[in-house]
Parts: sequence; C-alpha cells; structure tokens
Amino acid sequence: MTTTDSTEEFGYTSSYLADPHAGQLARLRTLERAFDPLSHAVFNQLDLVQKPAILDLGAGAGSLAGWLGKRYPDATVTATDIDTRFLTDIPGIEVMTHNAATDGFPAASFDVVHARALLCHLGEREDILTRAATWVRPGGWLVIEDVSLRPSLRTANPVFRKVAQAGITLLEQTIGSDMLWADTLPDGLRDRGLYRVGHRTLEGRIGDNGPADAFWAATTAQAGPALLKRQLLTQDDLDAMVNLRADPGFTEAALTFVSAWGQVT
Repeated sequence: MTTTDSTEEFGYTSSYLADPHAGQLARLRTLERAFDPLSHAVFNQLDLVQKPAILDLGAGAGSLAGWLGKRYPDATVTATDIDTRFLTDIPGIEVMTHNAATDGFPAASFDVVHARALLCHLGEREDILTRAATWVRPGGWLVIEDVSLRPSLRTANPVFRKVAQAGITLLEQTIGSDMLWADTLPDGLRDRGLYRVGHRTLEGRIGDNGPADAFWAATTAQAGPALLKRQLLTQDDLDAMVNLRADPGFTEAALTFVSAWGQVT
C-alpha cells in the first residue's frame, strides 16, 4: 500500500523539482542543453518587429533569455520566475520575480510571450495560457514549449515502463503536473483565436548519452528520494534503471519536446 505524509506541501515550489534543491541548477542546465536547439530554431523563424518587447515567463536558469538578449540586441527581454536565483549576471535582460499562476501583466504589453517547461507543472495551465495570450500585442507571438512523456508510456521494456509511470504518477501527486498536456498545445492556441499556428517537435531518447538522456537521468535521480518515500519504486527498481541505461544495446524514445506558436490578432 502506498502511504503519504498528509503534511506534505503540494505544488512545484515545494517539490523535488524546486530551485532550492541542491542539484537543481545542474538539472536545469541539462534541460537547457536538450531544449535550447529547438527553442532557437523556433525563434529564428519568427518575424518580429524592430526592438521587440519579449517576455520569457518562468525563465529557469536563463540560457534562453540570455540567448534572446544576444539574438535581438535591440529588444527588451524580461525574464521572470517565482525564484530568480539563477537569473543573476545575465547580460541583456531584465529580471522580475513573478508567479505565473497569480500575477499578470497589462494587456498588449509584449511582442512575444514565451514559456518553456512551465505550464505542464501548473494546475492553472489553461487559465495562464488564456491570460498570456492577452499580454501579447496584436501581430505578436505567443510561444509555448513543453515536455510530453507520452513516448515513455509506449515502451515494451518492463523496467523502463515501471520507472516512467512512477515518475508521471509522482509529478501528478506532488505537483499536479500533466505530462501529456504538451501534445494539445497547437489546438490550445487555435482555441484561443491565434492564427498562423505552427509547431515543431524534437524526440528525446534515453540510453544514448545525448542531451535528453542527461536531462532524464538528472530528473530521475533528483526524484529518487520522493519515489522511494511514496513507495512508487524500490531501490532495486532505481538500480535496475541505471543498469538499463548503461546497457550499450538499450536506447528508447522517452519524451518529446514540443514547441507551438501562434500570432495574436
């Protein structure tokens, strides 16, 4: 029987994914290395106004915000997060403490609003998506990027499937994450009246020592104590997954990085 501590706090900021965790910066760096190439490709295809005002919502460790400041040197790039400890000393950006679930911006404040690996973890994701569209000026862009773990549920490998399902369950139970929500992003933008909606995906594999593999391994390792505490996995399960990833004959799709964008009327 799975037991939990009823006194545990619920939500991202009190979870094993929160910024105060000792390994969080290193984990975020693995996410950046895996996701940045897709994010760069998406922004490179957007037609932006001169001197755009860009909001990077939930900027994390700031690699994309810093890149945006270099890519658009005449832009105003505002990087926000509920915890901005990793956003210091990044040239070319303005930093603001901001809770996407409760804080807003005036209508038509930005030419681009971007969020990455954020909304899937917030129970208010649909409301935030609706509000974020209003923060974009007419003709501007809403760019939402997130992670889908659907590929991990398709595996026939029993060890990988057990660990993947346990990770998804942990995210649901402790944070309220929906790790399949990213698959709906293009339709979500269309439903809010955006046009010129497009999307791109990037497959992330484990067992190949690539960027996505490093991100998956770092996140699973950081989740280990919580998985054991909630009896979702045993130490033998975690050890078996480490051995599986180290097997030269093993590699499988584990996640999909999804980017979706649309223009505001």
